[in-house]
Amino acid sequence: MSLKNFLYKLSRNGRFGEWLTHISALNFPGYKKVVSHIYCVTNNTVPTEIDSVMITRFGLVVIETKHFSGTLIGHYNQDQWTLQFKHHKRNLYSPIRQNQTHIYALNKALPQYKQVPKFSLIVVDEACTLQVTADENNRVVHRWKLNKQLKSWLNTQPMVLSRKDVRKIAEQLRKMRYISRKNKKTHMRHVQSKKQSD
Repeated sequence: MSLKNFLYKLSRNGRFGEWLTHISALNFPGYKKVVSHIYCVTNNTVPTEIDSVMITRFGLVVIETKHFSGTLIGHYNQDQWTLQFKHHKRNLYSPIRQNQTHIYALNKALPQYKQVPKFSLIVVDEACTLQVTADENNRVVHRWKLNKQLKSWLNTQPMVLSRKDVRKIAEQLRKMRYISRKNKKTHMRHVQSKKQSD
């Protein structure tokens, strides 16, 4: 098996794919902090897990990693998208809508930073073909294009945070990486029920 195929097989494991995205974000030039596997627990609701948040001086990039093959078809204002394969297709909840839920949960968990701009970035495996229409605040990209996309995106934004602000937000998010066993079980049950309904 070639190294490329080996890495692709590993990337199909959810956590490994998220780790690859985390490393890609860390390689983005400029001052930033990247925090992964964050749990937002508010108002005793089901905990919301966010794959990664990159805190920059331009705002927060909320990253959701998807491990898709086939062709992903969708529009930013649709709730349901389609994953098309050679002989079949399946419908799924819009990753953009999912990440908007993550941003909402983040704003509830950190109300003092609610006004900080937040950008939604969906990162997919290279094996996935994209037929997706995004908008200014929601982007869908292959992992290898992550840094190029971020550079062209964020360079159009004004700086709104100091380095101290970036560090402060990162510290707050790191505290949210750990939740109680009860909350984690609640989260896992919710994830499993969502998978079954897709």
